[in-house]
Amino acid sequence: MELSSVILQISFLLIFGKMLAFGFVGPEERKCKYTRVEKLLKIRCYDMNLREVPQYLKSSVEVLDLSFNRIKKLKRSSFQPYRSVKYLLLYDNMIQTVEPGTFSHLTSLQEIDLSNNALYTIPLELFQLPSLRNLYVDSNRLKDLERDLEALDRPIKAPLEYLNVADCELNDIPDLGILPHLWHINASMNPLLDLSVERFANMCRLKSIDLTRTQLSECQCQQTNNHLRALAVKTKFVPVCVETLDPSICPLPYNFTIDSETFHTCQTSLAKAEARNLWIFVAGCGGGILVVLLLVWYCIHRKRKRRNKKLRAAAMHRKSLVISPKNAINKKEMEFHCNHNDELLCCDTA
Repeated sequence: MELSSVILQISFLLIFGKMLAFGFVGPEERKCKYTRVEKLLKIRCYDMNLREVPQYLKSSVEVLDLSFNRIKKLKRSSFQPYRSVKYLLLYDNMIQTVEPGTFSHLTSLQEIDLSNNALYTIPLELFQLPSLRNLYVDSNRLKDLERDLEALDRPIKAPLEYLNVADCELNDIPDLGILPHLWHINASMNPLLDLSVERFANMCRLKSIDLTRTQLSECQCQQTNNHLRALAVKTKFVPVCVETLDPSICPLPYNFTIDSETFHTCQTSLAKAEARNLWIFVAGCGGGILVVLLLVWYCIHRKRKRRNKKLRAAAMHRKSLVISPKNAINKKEMEFHCNHNDELLCCDTA
């Protein structure tokens, strides 16, 4: 009997371990950690062997960490409960497929990390999210990206500022159209054999770029360096050209970059965005000042109203003048005297 009990316990532990390893344990056993990061609600489901996005988490989550799991497919319903998420970490999974509409409802999303997965392309709906600033898709085999970008609606709605496409087997920098807010791009560890210097015309705000461990030709290297230096972009992580080619062999890039219509359009878009942000800031300050003035006026008005109410209440409860009996008798005699005489003037001497 005792041997049978021991065998059952061992079998249960083995089965439970297998279920835990393959992500079959229910939500009551798999506990994600809830924390606060700069007042944002963060849920960390890190390295839990999850095979899909859990649906039992708090819907108000703002930072969702699902990294180091076994997720292979993102469904349309995967993030339906989590519409408030701002930072989504999905790196080091096995994601191969993303259904259309998976991210389209995440209008508050500011950053997503899809690095170290098995993606062949970037979901195009990400480029239409109105708040997305940082996009990490490094260490994926994006062999279908160039073809899929032909269907991309340009200009994109996402105000991208940081783009990481390192180690994605790319032969050129992705053509995302005008990117007036982009200040950094990491395209390192890509062949970039077909790099088009015209792509830099879309990035009029570029401040730094990483092109280390690429296979740029001498002309591509020279054109890239000339363009970046003209914009005072940091070239610390840009390959150094071995030799200087004659302009007849390697034309200067400026006609295709800083002097192009695309570059000027990008600058115009950036100026409009900055002006809009300035007006929003001014309007916000003006609205704040107006609210403060209204609150001050309301407090003063309410204080005066209370004071007047107290004065009226005091006046209503004030005692009337008390007349002594002697003065009351004299007053009555004087009234009788005035009523029975034809005097023009009667004086109250009480």
